[in-house]
Amino acid sequence: MGGGGEVLRRQGRLVSYPEHPIRLVLGFSPGSASDLIARALLPELGRQLGQPVAVELRQGEGGAVGARLAAGSAPDGYTLFMATLGTHGLAPHLNRSLPYDPLRDFAPVSLVAHMPLVLACHPSLAADSVGQLVVLARSRPGQLTYGSSAVGGAPHLAAELFQSMAQVEMTHVVYDNTDRLYADLEAGRITLSFNNMLSMAARIRAGTLRGLAVTARERSPVLPQLPTLVEAGLAGYEVTNWLGIVAPKGTPADVVAALHRAIDAALGSRSVRQQLDAVGVAAWSSTPAECAAHIARELARWAPVVARFRA
Repeated sequence: MGGGGEVLRRQGRLVSYPEHPIRLVLGFSPGSASDLIARALLPELGRQLGQPVAVELRQGEGGAVGARLAAGSAPDGYTLFMATLGTHGLAPHLNRSLPYDPLRDFAPVSLVAHMPLVLACHPSLAADSVGQLVVLARSRPGQLTYGSSAVGGAPHLAAELFQSMAQVEMTHVVYDNTDRLYADLEAGRITLSFNNMLSMAARIRAGTLRGLAVTARERSPVLPQLPTLVEAGLAGYEVTNWLGIVAPKGTPADVVAALHRAIDAALGSRSVRQQLDAVGVAAWSSTPAECAAHIARELARWAPVVARFRA
C-alpha cells in the first residue's frame, strides 16, 4: 500500500485506512471453525484497532491456498492468516511439496482459541455408542464413510487416529465445502464425521445428527452427555483443534506487538468470551513467542503420529 509500513509503526499502533482494511485470510470454507471463530472475534478486534478487519476466504488444498497467499503478502500488518492445527501442525508432515513453511514464512502474533471435535453420525446408523460403532465398522471394513473438508486437517487426523486405535477401516470422503459435508451427513449420504463443536452442537441438539463422543481429555459443558473417546474405551486418545493468528515473515516487531495487544484485548472482552463459551470454544491468548513455541511443539508432536498413518 505504499509506505503503509511506516505509518503502521507510528506510535506503535495500526493507523486506520477505511479504504484498505486489514484482511484476515482463512484457508477453509464458510461454516468451518476458522470462519465461525473469526466472525465472532473480528468486530471487537476492529474496535480495538480502530481499523476495519475483513475476512477473506481462500479455501483449497487443506488451507494451503490461503496460507501461501498470506505468506507471500507484504509484511506490513495488513494481511494476517488464521493458522490451525491442520495448516501449521499437520500439513508439513502430509505434503512434501507444501508451498509454505509454518515456522520460516510467518511471524506468529497470538493463539486465539482451542476446542474439541465431536464425533457424530447420521441418526439412522445402527450405533448409539462408540463401542457399537467399532463393532459395526469391524464387521463392515471400508464400508462406513467419514467426511472432512481437508486432507490433513484436524477432522481428518481425528478420524485417522480413531481408525488406528480402534483397529477399524473406514473410507474418507473429502469435501471442498463444509456446508456440503453437513448436507450429506444430515441426509445420510455419509456415515459420520469428526468436526468442530461450533457446527456440531446445534445439529445434535436439533436431532439431525447423533453425537457419540468428544475428542478432548474432558467432557464439554456444551454437550455434557457425550463421553470422551477415552471414556469410550480408546485410552490415550486426544485431538484438540487450535487456531492462532500469524502475519507474513518480516512484519515489524512493533506492528506484531500492536496486533497482539489488540487480539488479547478482544479475546478478553465479555462479548467475545460469551460467544465462544456458548459454543464450547475456549479463548486462548498468548504472546507472539508463546505462539511460535506452540507451533514448533505441535509440529514435533504430530510428526510420528502422521508417519504412522502414512506408513
